[in-house]
Amino acid sequence: MGELMAGKVALVSGSTRGIGRSIAEHLASEGAAVVVTGRTVEKGEKVVNRIREAGGKAEFLRLDVTDEDNVREVVEETVRRFGSLSTLVNNAAPTDVVASTVKHVADYTTEEWNRVLVGTLTGNVFWASKYAWPHLAAADGASIVNISSGQAIAGFKGFGAYGAAKAGVSSLTRTLAVEGAKDGIRANSVLVGRVVASRGDSGHHTGGGRLTRMGNPMDIAYAVAYLASDRAEFVTGTQLTADGGFSINGDAVTDAEAAADPA
Repeated sequence: MGELMAGKVALVSGSTRGIGRSIAEHLASEGAAVVVTGRTVEKGEKVVNRIREAGGKAEFLRLDVTDEDNVREVVEETVRRFGSLSTLVNNAAPTDVVASTVKHVADYTTEEWNRVLVGTLTGNVFWASKYAWPHLAAADGASIVNISSGQAIAGFKGFGAYGAAKAGVSSLTRTLAVEGAKDGIRANSVLVGRVVASRGDSGHHTGGGRLTRMGNPMDIAYAVAYLASDRAEFVTGTQLTADGGFSINGDAVTDAEAAADPA
């Protein structure tokens, strides 16, 4: 077990699979007590069991980020179980909704648009940060890490709502950093590029114009752990880009790739 996150209590939204699961498991491996959350109890309990079997501390709480009362309850229950909350990782996003509503902006229904924004920005970041704030302010070395996306800085056809929501995540992160300074709360975001779904895939693929390779979930977990740790105590309001050089290389992800995994 590592000590990078020793003494921290971390709440990670959307952590029953993919990037979120890797973040939760890595933070636990570095010494944090982790609250794994998601909508599927069975998946969440499997993640918790893996963490515990590896010697870490974890609990599962069912979380639907589109339900404001549930978001508040999960934050309060985290504090009841572990006594504090020092690290908030806002990773959840309604990827199933995003993938099923790939369409021209003019063709979105208001309901579809709102579902994407609530699941990605309003519930996932605003409500979570709002209700976690007093607990973070009371903790030592508190931080918020928001998961953003390459879609926040580029226009992908068919992904207007998701791109807007992720741009909002990046912008709100900067505001949280400014407002958090007096309370000792740092806020940063990770801009995620194209990531393969399975951690079993090394991600070492070339081509597609990327400078290095396709990413894997652990690439993002390492970035989050750094930003959440005290080693980054002088880092706030920043956006750490973890995309293998994609965003600086003048290449564009295809619509098919974006639909398959709207990171």
